[in-house]
Amino acid sequence: MLPRRDQLQIRLAADDASAGGPLTYDKHQHTVEAVISMGSPVKRSYGTELLRISPDAVDLSRLREGGIPLLDHHAQSSIDKLLGRLVDAWFEHGALVGRFKFNQTEQGQKAEGMVARGELTGISAGYRVDQWQITDADGGVVDERDARWDDDLTFTATRWQLFEASLVGVPADAASSIRSLGDPDVLRSVRARMRARHNIVLRNSRLSHE
Repeated sequence: MLPRRDQLQIRLAADDASAGGPLTYDKHQHTVEAVISMGSPVKRSYGTELLRISPDAVDLSRLREGGIPLLDHHAQSSIDKLLGRLVDAWFEHGALVGRFKFNQTEQGQKAEGMVARGELTGISAGYRVDQWQITDADGGVVDERDARWDDDLTFTATRWQLFEASLVGVPADAASSIRSLGDPDVLRSVRARMRARHNIVLRNSRLSHE
């Protein structure tokens, strides 16, 4: 059974406890397979966020064009944070799965050793959302022009691009602030417009009763 989003982790050996590491680790190729995303709901300040996991929804073009790096905790400030790269990706039982190859640098070899020994299991995705679908609590599609800022809304990423993956100390999506690349600004803007329209309606309602 695949893990829930709050249990995302590199695939570990379940039938050989003495191995202490993932069955998919290949010490000769310096590769390992990992569940990158399952798209499960995550609470945000603007509502609930979902990632749609399908070939039509996930843009993996960077894998073919320039590569998708494996980073240390989403850090992009130094080449020392480059641990490896994604060399293959596919869809399996509703999850986005990938094969990562470790760099043979000091940092890459350190990360590879920790993964091989089962000491580091967390994986997290960094991505950009290009298209959202907004739905209400009943599952109905909502036009942002008609939604109230305080509605119980779900934002489903129906088209998104994977930019990087990271090894993290906590194998969970709790570090939600680093999960998307720049997208909270877009959604805050949507919420701000909803709130502004809501305030205008309230103000006009008060004026009509004066």
